[in-house]
Amino acid sequence: MPALNIIKPPVDIIEERDSYTVVVDLPGVEPEDVQVVGYDDYIEITGIKRPVSGGNYLLMERFSGKFKRKIHFRQNVDIASAVAQLKNGVLIIKIPKSKDRIMFTSTTIIIRR
Repeated sequence: MPALNIIKPPVDIIEERDSYTVVVDLPGVEPEDVQVVGYDDYIEITGIKRPVSGGNYLLMERFSGKFKRKIHFRQNVDIASAVAQLKNGVLIIKIPKSKDRIMFTSTTIIIRR
């Protein structure tokens, strides 16, 4: 069985005094096809980019298929207060830093349009 090719989309991580901002390029991906799950010191972004057409491709340079990205932070974050928005193919997640140690099994971050 061939190995699945899972794409790692490009990411920028910006650290500010009280928060982290994660910027992910996801051109052509619909919000309902992305899931962001957070833990106490990392987030996991998964989803799928569907091909534009189901025809016979002569050339296919733009990626389609599953993608996954796991991002660890230097300190614990307050995932319950995180906000995410997917607009014009760019996913922006703002995650406050935690002042106390917070333990979650996992929390899903809702993506706004």
